[in-house]
Amino acid sequence: ACETCGGTYALPPPPPRNVETGVHPGGERDWLDAMPPHVLAALRRPHPWWRVGAAVVRKPWLRPIAPVIVSPVVSLYCRARRMLKKRGVSRRRWACSLCRRRARWKCVRCLRSYYCSRQCQNVSWHIVHKHVCYKPVRFGWSVLVYSIGTLLTFPGIMKEPLIYGSGASLIPACFFAVGVLGGAFASLMKKAFKVDLRGRWLELLVVLTTIGMVYLSWGIVWGFFGYPHLCVNVLSVSSFPPPLVEPMSSTVPRSFLFGPIAKLLTVTDAFFARSGPASHICSSALVQNGRCFVGLSGVSSGFPINGAIGRGCEGDLAVLAPAWAAALSVVACDVLFRRRNRGRGGAAHAGRRGGPPVRPHID
Repeated sequence: ACETCGGTYALPPPPPRNVETGVHPGGERDWLDAMPPHVLAALRRPHPWWRVGAAVVRKPWLRPIAPVIVSPVVSLYCRARRMLKKRGVSRRRWACSLCRRRARWKCVRCLRSYYCSRQCQNVSWHIVHKHVCYKPVRFGWSVLVYSIGTLLTFPGIMKEPLIYGSGASLIPACFFAVGVLGGAFASLMKKAFKVDLRGRWLELLVVLTTIGMVYLSWGIVWGFFGYPHLCVNVLSVSSFPPPLVEPMSSTVPRSFLFGPIAKLLTVTDAFFARSGPASHICSSALVQNGRCFVGLSGVSSGFPINGAIGRGCEGDLAVLAPAWAAALSVVACDVLFRRRNRGRGGAAHAGRRGGPPVRPHID
């Protein structure tokens, strides 16, 4: 009987192999016709992604190229979904790659294709997955392809690698922060008003909010490295008169974030400028002034800068600082409550004698 639908099926015996060609004449068709009913239904009406995969493997020249390009994107999607599910944003289960039912297993080599039964995995392997399964040897090709594509898309990376690297590192950080806030809001609504907001709409809201947060953070990174005119100025604070007291959204990040980072970068820049073996990587025009890297010449520990241009960065910080503070507070409370509950659970389990063992949670 099938593990998923419970239908009975029996695979036919393998036909005799043709000695000249080395294949089973008509054996693959008979083997597919003997599959369980849910597999046959999925093959008769395949979902769109299955049709795309089948169309790719039909072209031999696309078989080695598709995993190199598609698999890193699928890997990022799987990691993002696991994070959202862990934070309480997503409640969707993994779907079978063939029949779209609830999956229970996944491919042990690529860890990116999920299946509900061994029958679906066998059919998917012989038709599509064996041609596009991500082998470890293809990792180097993926790095090479995406590195060349990134350099061609963003040519400024070669001139300002530190700025672009800092901006790229903010993408997963912003996604994590927005996911934490989205999960906390969903949990609050469920406990207070019995409304379950988890699902596709909340996931879409998290993605859109992450894009906006990355956009604001990218402008602040440019402003920190000496380009304050590139800040978004989402609040249009430059059109208002300057406040009598400097807002906390500027003083706290300046004291605990931008100030220490600026001092660390300045010390590192001076160290490379003084070191003899590393002087060939420094700019000759800046070495005479005790500086090394071009991108660090505009870094200031007083960021955000006062004035009309700098106040635009202050307005962006006024939007981002509460979001980051709230995300850090939620993470800290989560860690404290987990440690507290773990201590109570361990004590309760130690007090029991002869009780059944506690099964670990499997994500």
